[in-house]
Amino acid sequence: MSRQRAASGWAAAAGALAFCLIVSACGGSDAGPATPATGRPSPKRGGTLVVGSISDVDAWNEYVSQQTFANNLLRRIYARLGQEQGDAGEHPPTFAPLLARSWAFSGDGLTVTFTLREAVWSDGTPITASDVRFTWTAQTAPAVGWTGAGNKEHIKNVEVVDPRIVAFHFDRAYPEMLADAIDGGILPEHVFGKVPFDTWRTHDWSEVRIGSGPFVLESWRPGEEITLARNPRYFNPERPLVDKVVVRVVPDIGNLETQLAAGAIDYLEGVPPQDAKRIGALPGATLVVFENPMFDYVGWNGAKKPFDDPEVRRALTLGIDRKAIVDDLLYGYGRISTGPLLSSWWAADPSLPAWPYDPAEAKRILAAKGYDEGHPLTFELTTNTGNRVREAVTLKIQDQLSRIGVKVSPRSFEMKAFRERNVAGNYDAYVAGWRFNGKLDLASIFGSKALPPAGSNVVAYRSAEADAALAAIGAAPDWQSAKAAYGKFARRIHDDQPYTFLYEGKRIAASGPRLKDMVIDVPTDPLAHLESCWMAH
Repeated sequence: MSRQRAASGWAAAAGALAFCLIVSACGGSDAGPATPATGRPSPKRGGTLVVGSISDVDAWNEYVSQQTFANNLLRRIYARLGQEQGDAGEHPPTFAPLLARSWAFSGDGLTVTFTLREAVWSDGTPITASDVRFTWTAQTAPAVGWTGAGNKEHIKNVEVVDPRIVAFHFDRAYPEMLADAIDGGILPEHVFGKVPFDTWRTHDWSEVRIGSGPFVLESWRPGEEITLARNPRYFNPERPLVDKVVVRVVPDIGNLETQLAAGAIDYLEGVPPQDAKRIGALPGATLVVFENPMFDYVGWNGAKKPFDDPEVRRALTLGIDRKAIVDDLLYGYGRISTGPLLSSWWAADPSLPAWPYDPAEAKRILAAKGYDEGHPLTFELTTNTGNRVREAVTLKIQDQLSRIGVKVSPRSFEMKAFRERNVAGNYDAYVAGWRFNGKLDLASIFGSKALPPAGSNVVAYRSAEADAALAAIGAAPDWQSAKAAYGKFARRIHDDQPYTFLYEGKRIAASGPRLKDMVIDVPTDPLAHLESCWMAH
């Protein structure tokens, strides 16, 4: 099958409409001669790119890792069958070939067959269909407990047709088949297969020095530094352009900003909104703002009174000035969220309005429910310690709701304790966020039967109408039908407000003068083009 056909496949992956942003496309006198056609400097091979990060890698295996940053790096080591493109605004995203050079659907629509490239692992062992099947067995193994295993639930078998052809057999045809098949990096069976699945979560994967992507892990000093080196056997001999990527781990964003200003690091992602203007004004620095595929929200405990009442939840939403939060805490780097779908995602309904800020109406509803100055609504609002924006949000909400007679007590917990409290239902309301990483499993979050520990419906939301819409999404034969079902679902959630969807924040990155052509066009995978950036020597 042709590349054009392969890249036209789609999946209902929850992504954001991205802008093709180039961190730096022009260099100084040391950047190399300009190309006659564009006047831009020619890319040069070699050099070391230094990246600053507040986070270390929690595990060098994406199927046991719980961290977005770790998975972004691991995708550079263990390539996927295809690479998502940044085009999820008007339709589901398409994919370009990566480890697979092509794919095709069967006549009955129940099988997707991939033809692999003639490629090898960095140790010289051929990459085969057996590696693909092994990866699927790991992804679906209960002992491994991969958080994305639900994306594989309709794949009933992965068949090795021959060493370079592998077929994914599904139990039914649906729009997200291609994305579900592609999801997850392919692992080397001859290395990972030696470790029993029930020990994967405790195994030290940092000793593995093999990969299929543009880079391999060279060294790791936990809490200090990560070094990735060029994979000399990468299937594209022209990439990567840099020799090494060094990740400097410093759990203090201010310290990393100082190093960026001093030229000690070349790239930094996650610049706080309040620092953006100052960082962008540094000599030679380039600031990049791109869509962040996530939103933050207030989750209301629907298993507790009065949060089991949709009218009370709507009143609280009306009492929160979300525009003030975006302006004052995000410094304008964001937008009000209507939820539960990203506004820039293809499935979102642009006609669905955000609830307004209407404290008078909020106060009226609460009074009708028996809450007034003599009997105020009082609750605790929690979030995770260390997230400065969310901690500020809880204080902002405390102030705003006090104006309608509601007494809020903000409190922060260490992340592990925060999650455990939420899963156990030991809270009134909490501030957290969802990241759209591939696709959002709405049924596990909103389904009436998806209560913890089996599901993630920690707000105990129940709605027969929402369940019916979720079933329609799952049964949709094409993305147009799925979009209609998503619309019905979103309107039900909008009316019931099990969550107050606060804002969709933007992600801010900055680079120094040496870094060239760092393109960010897939918000769910911001390092997708790491292999093509280069350093001005």
